[in-house]
Amino acid sequence: MCPSYVGKVGAQLFGVVNNDGKVQFITPLTVTEDFLELNKDKNSLEQRFRFTGKCVEKGCAQWDNSESKCSLSRKVQNLELHKEAELFYCPIRTQCRWFSQDGKEACFSCNEVTRNMEELLVQIKQ
Repeated sequence: MCPSYVGKVGAQLFGVVNNDGKVQFITPLTVTEDFLELNKDKNSLEQRFRFTGKCVEKGCAQWDNSESKCSLSRKVQNLELHKEAELFYCPIRTQCRWFSQDGKEACFSCNEVTRNMEELLVQIKQ
């Protein structure tokens, strides 16, 4: 599962961004049209929530064909963020693309990352 999925019908909502900017992970909920309608007039969904969905591998711009893995995981790990020292609760860890390829190192900054931050990071690093 991709831990940096877009908020669309069928995606799984698995985190809510708190006032302190950290993501509070929750038991995944399926995104519905009603959810999107209720949240359409506010800031970008991806600034306020974390979503997961099926990793599309080669169908994603972040896929590194030479290494056969997601390149975004390593970029997130290299961010200058407050990194956790212990693993925190994550409802998708056992299915997470980043965890499966990079282990617990991929988890330590994950609760400070939103998709919009990742998009900015990708633009800067290219």
